[in-house]
Amino acid sequence: MAGRRQIAALRLINSIRQHELDAIGAELAGLRAQQSALTEQSAALTQRAIDEQAGSTLETQPYLPGYLSSVDRQQRGLAAEGDALNGQIGTLEDALFEQFRALKTTQTVLSKAQSGAKADADRAEQAALDDASRALFALQRRSL
Repeated sequence: MAGRRQIAALRLINSIRQHELDAIGAELAGLRAQQSALTEQSAALTQRAIDEQAGSTLETQPYLPGYLSSVDRQQRGLAAEGDALNGQIGTLEDALFEQFRALKTTQTVLSKAQSGAKADADRAEQAALDDASRALFALQRRSL
């Protein structure tokens, strides 16, 4: 038999869990956007290196290996950042799953509590109607 306070507490817990789930989801979306930006930067660096190689002249040929080495260092740096982001994303995905599971558990308990409270109210209403019917029947029998 769930009381109003228990149902109100479960609603509050449900609301808090939903807010936490939304916050984790927003953070995860931000990290995925960063990951996408890193991928775009890496692709742009690769394309720029290809363009520089194709457009190199006799004057720029001596500098090309240094430039390509610099691009390679930047690519490795971006890859390291991407790996770090992948780790953070994995951790957040685990947290998101746990929060989702906790939210669904709370929603299930809340639903059962609300169903129990409604069933209790329906039984009380039916008992009151039964009492009223018996009293009316008794009055009608006495008047006959």
